Amino acid sequence: PPPRPPLADWLVLQAPAQALLEGDELRLRCRAWDDAKIRRVQFFHEQEALGGGTGRGELLLSPLQPHHRGRYRCQAKVHYYLGWHDEKSAPVTVAVQGDTPIPLHPDTH
Repeated sequence: PPPRPPLADWLVLQAPAQALLEGDELRLRCRAWDDAKIRRVQFFHEQEALGGGTGRGELLLSPLQPHHRGRYRCQAKVHYYLGWHDEKSAPVTVAVQGDTPIPLHPDTH
């Protein structure tokens, strides 16, 4: 089997790198390291559970509104080492601007 990544890296919440404006469509993807199988994906905005998104490991926010800004993460069961394990992604910050775009960036802490 591939070497185990640092614990926080089993799941990654992928988000587009471009700036986000009100009215845009935002698609967040919860992916496992090395494309491992995942199931029971759940998305969170701040500490609020948003459910499983589209059911394909994606969360669609459209049209994007100011209340969508904040920190997002996902959690899922990831299949590795002959079993299913609960994992969480590192948070990603979403910024939504009406006039001046602010790029989306992963948190560094």
